[in-house]
Amino acid sequence: MKITILNGNPETSGFDNYLAELSVALESEGNVVTQLDLRNVTLRYCIGCFGCWVKTPGECGAIDESCEVRRAVIHSDFTLWAAPLKMGFPSALLKMALDKSIPLIHPYIVVHHGEAHHRPRYEHYPRLGLLVEPESDTDETDLEILANVFSRTALNMKSRLEFTLTTQTPVSDLAARFSDKSNSFVPYEKRLTPTQGTLIRPPKKMTLFNGSPRGRKGNTPILLKQFAEGFASIPGNCYEIHNLNRVRDHRQYVQTLAGAECVWLGFPLYTDAMPGIVKSFIEALAPLRGRNDNPPIGFLVQSGFPEALHSRYIERYLQKLAGRLGAPYLGTIVKGGGEGVRMMPEERNAKLFEALQGLGSGLARTGKLSPELLSEIAGVERYSPLLVPVFEIFTRLPISRWYWDSQLKQNGVYEERFARPYVS
Repeated sequence: MKITILNGNPETSGFDNYLAELSVALESEGNVVTQLDLRNVTLRYCIGCFGCWVKTPGECGAIDESCEVRRAVIHSDFTLWAAPLKMGFPSALLKMALDKSIPLIHPYIVVHHGEAHHRPRYEHYPRLGLLVEPESDTDETDLEILANVFSRTALNMKSRLEFTLTTQTPVSDLAARFSDKSNSFVPYEKRLTPTQGTLIRPPKKMTLFNGSPRGRKGNTPILLKQFAEGFASIPGNCYEIHNLNRVRDHRQYVQTLAGAECVWLGFPLYTDAMPGIVKSFIEALAPLRGRNDNPPIGFLVQSGFPEALHSRYIERYLQKLAGRLGAPYLGTIVKGGGEGVRMMPEERNAKLFEALQGLGSGLARTGKLSPELLSEIAGVERYSPLLVPVFEIFTRLPISRWYWDSQLKQNGVYEERFARPYVS
C-alpha cells in the first residue's frame, strides 16, 4: 500500500519523532511510505482565483511546490493529515496544503449524499485519516468538532475519514488502522442547528476582519460591509475593516483586535473550514488566549454551496474559539450560495443586503443578532429529500454549469475542463 503522510508540523518537535516511529511501523508491514514535511515545501496561500478550475484545469498556477503534494496524495492509497493543534485546530501549514488540494476535484456540482458537492476529477482518491497532537486544553468537544469538519473535507475529496486520533495513541495501534479495510469511518453529525450568540451591551464601534484571500475583491467584504453599514446607521456608531490577506500585518491586527470594542471575523469556506490566511491569523491570537478583557466576537462564513449546512461544522469551531479567547460569542452569520454576490446586479442582492443591514442595526440597538434575519440570510439549510431528485436533474442541465463553462470558454480551455494532470 502506498501511504502519504502530510506533516503539518511547523517546527521540529516530538511530533516528528512520533511520525518517524509510525513510518518505521508501516514500512515493516510492507507499505511504501512517503512523508512530506510541509515546512520544507514551498507553499503559497490559495488566493481563491479559481485558475485551477478555469485557466489551467486541474493544476494550480501559483509558482510553488504544491504540485508535489497533490501528486503524492492522488497516487496514494492512504493519505494521513498530520499536525499539532494550534488554537484548537490543525496548523495553518496543513491548512495551506489542504486549500491547495482543490485542483483535485472539479468545479461542476453534483448531488452526493443528498447535498451539493463538487464532481470528482479523478477515478481514484485515497482513504484518509487525521492525526493531531493535542494542546494542554484539548478536550473531547475539540476532537468531536475536528472529526466533523474533516469528515466533511473527506466527503468533498471523494473519500471518507477513517479515524481521528491523537499522538496519545500507541504507534502500533495507529499503524494497525491503516491496514484495516473493514469500511470503518468517522461518522459526522448530519443535521447541525445554528449556534446561539450571547447578549451584550450594544457597542458603538465595530472592528471587522475580512478573511477573503481575494482581499477587497472577494464576496466576503461585500457582505461584511452591508452588515457594518447597518450597524453604522445608528447615530454615533462607526466601523473599520481590515484585510487579512495582508499577512505581514497580522501582528498589528492582533493588537487592533485586543483593543477593539466589538469584533467580527468573516471568511469564505475553504475545504470545509477557514482559509489558510485566516488560520494563520487565529494562531497569531494565541497571546490573547484567556485574557480577561478580550472583546466580544462574532463571525461570518459564506460559501458557494447553496445549502447553509456546509458551514455549520466550522461554526462549531468558531464558537469554541471565542471560548478559548475568553470572549463573549456573538454568533455566526452563515450565507450559502455566496460566490456570485460580487457579480450580481444590485436588484438581485437587494433583499440579502437589506437583511444584512437589518442584522447590523439590530446588533447596534439590542446587542444581539436577530435569529429571524440569520435564518433568512442563511437560506436553505438542507434540501428536502423530496426536492433532491429535482436538484439532481438541475445539476445535469447546461445552465447549472454556465458560471464555470463561460470562464473556461473565455480562457480557451473548455475542451481541457476534465484534464487529469496527475494520471501518469
